[in-house]
Amino acid sequence: MPAGIVYPNATNSDTAALARWFDIYHDTALQTLIRMAIDSNRDLLVAASRMQEALALSGAVKANMGPKLSYQAAAGGGKAGTDATKVQGGVDGGVLNVFGVLNWELDVWGKLRLQTQAATDEFLSSQANRDALQVSLVAEVATNYFLLRDLDNELMISESTLDGRKKNTQIISDKFNHGYVSELDLLQARQQESIAAAAVPGFRRQIILTENAIRVLIGLGPGPIVRGASNYDQILSPDIPVGLPSQLLERRPDIVASEFALQAQFARIGIAQANRFPTISLTGALGFASPQLSNMFTSQGLVANGFGSLVGPLFNWGQNKKLVEVEKHRTEQLYYQYQQTTLNAFADVDNALASYRNLNEEHLARKQQVEAATKSLTLSQARYDNGYTSYLEVIIMQTNLFDAQLQESFTMQQKLNSIVSLYKALGGGWY
Repeated sequence: MPAGIVYPNATNSDTAALARWFDIYHDTALQTLIRMAIDSNRDLLVAASRMQEALALSGAVKANMGPKLSYQAAAGGGKAGTDATKVQGGVDGGVLNVFGVLNWELDVWGKLRLQTQAATDEFLSSQANRDALQVSLVAEVATNYFLLRDLDNELMISESTLDGRKKNTQIISDKFNHGYVSELDLLQARQQESIAAAAVPGFRRQIILTENAIRVLIGLGPGPIVRGASNYDQILSPDIPVGLPSQLLERRPDIVASEFALQAQFARIGIAQANRFPTISLTGALGFASPQLSNMFTSQGLVANGFGSLVGPLFNWGQNKKLVEVEKHRTEQLYYQYQQTTLNAFADVDNALASYRNLNEEHLARKQQVEAATKSLTLSQARYDNGYTSYLEVIIMQTNLFDAQLQESFTMQQKLNSIVSLYKALGGGWY
């Protein structure tokens, strides 16, 4: 971990264990969506398959460390002259043999051990990558769900505003027909009604897009999404234990994945070094061979051979030395990537902490703005009805209230999603 890392925006450094995702998100509808995503999301299933592939590969590589036992059997015959048999040009008579063969490459330079270590680290890295994808998936489902509930609320605000403006237009139309107000007031009222009317299909369109986005995440085709609590009724505590920066190195799956990938690459340097030295192998064969089946399984047909071999590079223009340099440079690249991943993780946590604190303050101000705008519209409407001001003042107050209500709803959604971002930044959601 880089020295001196702190979270400037953390109010406390609670080192308690991070809660499980279903203890963070209490909305039962959201819990159902997250479970469906974990079970059915195609990207997550691909990551799980890659993890199993890496596990199988690590087992296959580990098998290279032990001796290998095989068998072979042959039966046949032919006709060859004496001169041909002298130069092994053919077989004169029958040939029957059966052997058990043992091959064992001695791991003198540690190449096979390092190959096993690299494969194991690759498996652990793929497992952590799968967990990191689940962290992102859980957060994305929650983020889209809170966005959907915000859009539902904004649609409700727009429809309510439209109903109020329709009634207002009807009142002004009656006054215009009786000559109490000018046509300009009527046209302005109709314009305000149209603004609210245009907002309704816009929010309906966004709702459909968000619903379909969620259904893709949970592995389903287009369709509606079951809702639970509104954003205002969500029980989502911001008191998530942030912990110390050093704990983030253990919590964040993407950091863990990067660390194991780096360890695997370190092992590859050793493998490249070992390839510069000779390979030592032992081979043994035990069996029977005979031109006739009746004499095959006797002492005369017994075959027992053993060999040792040493094979190594002699002169290849420095190729193996260059391959070691290649692995060292790849290790250097992964080391810098690990550092960057760690720095990004620390920044993610502090950004999320700052976002929640400031969005909480902003939401309180937005609520006050709505209260003031509501009262202002009431007073302005009364002033207009009694002839003390023009309809323009009412229009301004209507616009201010409509915008304030939408902004308050949007800020509430952002506040909830800042908690989602903090939980994700801390590495929550993979268990």
